[in-house]
Amino acid sequence: MKKRLMRCLSLLLCAVLLSVPALAAEPAAGEPARQGPVRVWGTVTWLDNGGLLVENSNESDPLHEVVLHGESIICLDAVTGESMELEQIKDGDTIYAWVGPAMTMSLPPQATAQVIVANIPADYGVPQYYEVASVTPQAMIAIYPPPALTWTEVTATDGTTLRITDEAELTPYRTKNIVRLEDLIPGTGILVWTDAQGQPERVLVFPYAYQGYVSVTEEGVVSVNGGAVAQKAKIRESGETLLPLRAVAEALGLQVKWDPAQGAVVSRNEETVLTAMPGGAIQGVDDAGVAYEVPGTCIVEEGVTYLSQAALLQLLDLYPAA
Repeated sequence: MKKRLMRCLSLLLCAVLLSVPALAAEPAAGEPARQGPVRVWGTVTWLDNGGLLVENSNESDPLHEVVLHGESIICLDAVTGESMELEQIKDGDTIYAWVGPAMTMSLPPQATAQVIVANIPADYGVPQYYEVASVTPQAMIAIYPPPALTWTEVTATDGTTLRITDEAELTPYRTKNIVRLEDLIPGTGILVWTDAQGQPERVLVFPYAYQGYVSVTEEGVVSVNGGAVAQKAKIRESGETLLPLRAVAEALGLQVKWDPAQGAVVSRNEETVLTAMPGGAIQGVDDAGVAYEVPGTCIVEEGVTYLSQAALLQLLDLYPAA
């Protein structure tokens, strides 16, 4: 219930906040945004309301001054990568922070911080935080079981491309799980330390926050978790992308049935996840069993039910991969 509430609050926040124009282009109509975290840096001052004012020396920087807030900020030591208490940061310390792309129109703008890196030694190569948007893995020979990857290339939401090899040290954030190159999938957050040549040598991998990831090619081919599904997407004249509901849901192991009163009904372990009536309401069901409506389009063509990509990804908790 808490997770669903936080998602709804995030959507409401995006509706009333302004994304800084210089940071990311607007997505096409009906398309889910792939705006990733935005980096800010500078010295900090604690404010009376508990916020952190970050100021850097580059006055031409549009984010020269930013006020950071947040209830679940991950704060890490720049050298060790170990967790820190936010209160360990003192006035005058230099930090690097990654915030959501939506910011208030106030001066200075205010943003929600996701990750803060502190305890930065002088002249130290600060690790950088990225959100993986797409992955180009090493081509593997067709044998089973497949051998472990020796490298993978990831592209972040800011356009940065990183080639990460099996020589890099991969560690999970706050768990003892083993992480592999195969675990670097779209939507994964990573903190990366590089060597003198700019090659990743340490990668801290954060827990994956989605049920899976979906990509759509210009030709309309839909892939779920890297595998193409049977039906293609439909691109409307408005630019809105519609995904084949059953194909996407079943690729995730969900069940789909038709109900005359509700339309398409998607369930997980006999618990309803969403309902979509062609030409009518699109509804999700939260953890308490309460239905809530989501804007979007639902149509049926040649026996296939299609749903707006933005709505389906939200309702099934999927990441929009590049």
